[in-house]
Amino acid sequence: MHNSQVDPELLRKYLQGKCNPQESFLVEQWYAAINKESASDEPFDQQAHLKSIQEKIGLKIDSGDDSDEKIKKFWPKLTRYATAAFIVLVCGVSFYLYRSGGLKTMPLNNALTTIANTHKQVKKHFLPDGSVVWLNPNAVLSYSPEAFSATSREVNIQGEAFLDVTKDASRPFLVRTAGLLVRVLGTSFNVKANDRQKHYEVSVVSGKVQVSTAAEMEPKKYVMLLPTQKAVFQLNTGVMTATQLGYAEQKAETWQPVSLTFEDENLGEVIKRLQTKFGISIRLADKDLNNCFLKATFENNRLSEILETTTQMLNASYEMEGDSIVIYGEGCQPEEDKSM
Repeated sequence: MHNSQVDPELLRKYLQGKCNPQESFLVEQWYAAINKESASDEPFDQQAHLKSIQEKIGLKIDSGDDSDEKIKKFWPKLTRYATAAFIVLVCGVSFYLYRSGGLKTMPLNNALTTIANTHKQVKKHFLPDGSVVWLNPNAVLSYSPEAFSATSREVNIQGEAFLDVTKDASRPFLVRTAGLLVRVLGTSFNVKANDRQKHYEVSVVSGKVQVSTAAEMEPKKYVMLLPTQKAVFQLNTGVMTATQLGYAEQKAETWQPVSLTFEDENLGEVIKRLQTKFGISIRLADKDLNNCFLKATFENNRLSEILETTTQMLNASYEMEGDSIVIYGEGCQPEEDKSM
């Protein structure tokens, strides 16, 4: 059997009875697979298997809910890069964040790999071909080892995610949602798949993307997208439209890589520049964060990468709350206090 993965936090939620139907289905499919059962053969007896699941994954489930506290304390205390003049996010840092930030997974005995972002930050995942996926909160990515073959690459996405696809002309890259099929060779683009509202969007940052309706849908609809273009498909009406992103929409595209330099600027000024650059609301949860200063250079980094590095440097964390971002942390002492 091939290895598969699942987020331990998702299993923890399941054991606490806090999963939504989609999350419960993923856990139940996993349990059926590791017990060499077919989850569709008979109704899944949740109560009968709770204890068994807990024993298999070795989780101790507390009665209290400390998830919010865990999120706020998520970022480890790291040495401050007070003299840093240049910052580049490399795979080593990204891998550490991946292992410690809500995407830590477990090998299972099923062919499907499932990555669910159960936290409030954007999470990064590397695919077998070297492509990168950034998952928004509540997004789910899944794929099988067979999907990355000598002739093709394929993943499934629910929720919102940004993909930076490794170029390989001999192996087209396919992204499936419940309503759309996205085909690329090498490019970067954003996917929004809202299965509940039957609303799907694809917007392109670089390269060329072909968007079509799912195979079982008739009549078939196709559209080709270039950079700064967007396709919208409403499943209920069957209407697909392709439009040019307006100026405001392009500014709100937080996946665009940018280059920025901060020379001993306080965090308040930093977030003002980020808000202007990306057109997104960012606020500080504690006024003492304004006393923290940042000296760094970012070269072709996306907003999520800038936030990850900045919050690490300040022993802080960030959360996505709807269309806004909130930065949490104890803050810093005013400069006059430090000199006393």
